[in-house]
Amino acid sequence: MTRKIFTHFDTITPASIRDLSTSRGEPSWLTEYRLQAFDLLASEQVSRFWPSGRDQGFTVPPDASQVGEYSHQPDEADVVYHQLIQSLASKGVVYGDFFDVLSIYPDLIKQHLGSVIPYCESALSAMNMALFTGGMVIYVPAGVKCQVPLSYFRTFSNPGQIERHLIIMGAGASASFVEGRPSLNYAPSHLVQTEIVVDRDASLTYTAVKNWDKHVNTWVQKRARCLDHGQMTWIEGHFGGHESHEWTDTLLAGDEAHGNVVAYAYSSESQAISYFPRVVHEGRRTTSHLMVHAIARGRLDIEGGQCVLSHAHHCDVTRDILVMESRPGVAVIRNHSLVAQKDAVVTGSEFTVKPWPEEDGKARSEALEISRTFLSHLPMEFSIEAQRLISQKSQEG
Repeated sequence: MTRKIFTHFDTITPASIRDLSTSRGEPSWLTEYRLQAFDLLASEQVSRFWPSGRDQGFTVPPDASQVGEYSHQPDEADVVYHQLIQSLASKGVVYGDFFDVLSIYPDLIKQHLGSVIPYCESALSAMNMALFTGGMVIYVPAGVKCQVPLSYFRTFSNPGQIERHLIIMGAGASASFVEGRPSLNYAPSHLVQTEIVVDRDASLTYTAVKNWDKHVNTWVQKRARCLDHGQMTWIEGHFGGHESHEWTDTLLAGDEAHGNVVAYAYSSESQAISYFPRVVHEGRRTTSHLMVHAIARGRLDIEGGQCVLSHAHHCDVTRDILVMESRPGVAVIRNHSLVAQKDAVVTGSEFTVKPWPEEDGKARSEALEISRTFLSHLPMEFSIEAQRLISQKSQEG
């Protein structure tokens, strides 16, 4: 596979977007998507994501040499990635770098890009659509069961500071995805949007343990739409970073669809984490489970919500939100649930905040204790790393 190098430009204008899109050989419809999204943006909307000292336009770091060095580092993952691609291709699975897939399956991307997260939804989604420089696409055909977990390999051609990902699960398909990749150490900001379609009777488990460098600010939005009997499971660990903002949405659009969120967050003293898990029940007899356990030694905001719409009959909703707060750390917990259907069954604990134990040994013990459910859902190698991170952070300060 020929690697592409990020085309660097300092000031973003409609002309520079068109030139970049043309230089990549993108289809005209994608160029127009980008321009329409950019047209919605004003410089003041962009400044919170991408600060710039320029009076006009804004900059997208880093420069080409930094990304080129990152992209060309040899790694054993190269071999694993190519072997996995060949194995999955025989089953009709599409799995690869966004722009490589775009060149081969443009209709697949045109059908789904922006279908779950429209670019007109917010400044973040508009900026992502206008300027994304990397990403991946996974398409698992109907009835195919992927036995090996898929992952975001560093070997993808465009590591991206603004990334766009698509995961499409065909009817009756199943797969697990593990987000395993290094932090972009050269990037002060990182914007990611992931759109997931889970067709009827399909299932996807998405696992991510994130430990960003201390200087990195992130805005990550992931959203899955599940059709009849579809199942979406999120296993998420949030560590590190300077300011981290993450939205995890599950839209249970079909009847008897299921959404499951198992998350753990740990904000150290110099960090601020904002986590927004949300499940929306649109179909009948849908079920969801939302579990977030967290430690707040810095700033931690959790705004969780399970919404049952008025036409979503006979739904089951369970929740378990627990945060340990260590002063001067601050935990802000908000429950944005809206249950508009009276026959919904809601169980589980209310959002709970408890104080951090004064005794260091007890504090470390409790920090690990409330992480056990999260750790039990992780693959073995991720569980070991996450447990090490939790133990290490419990001893800081």
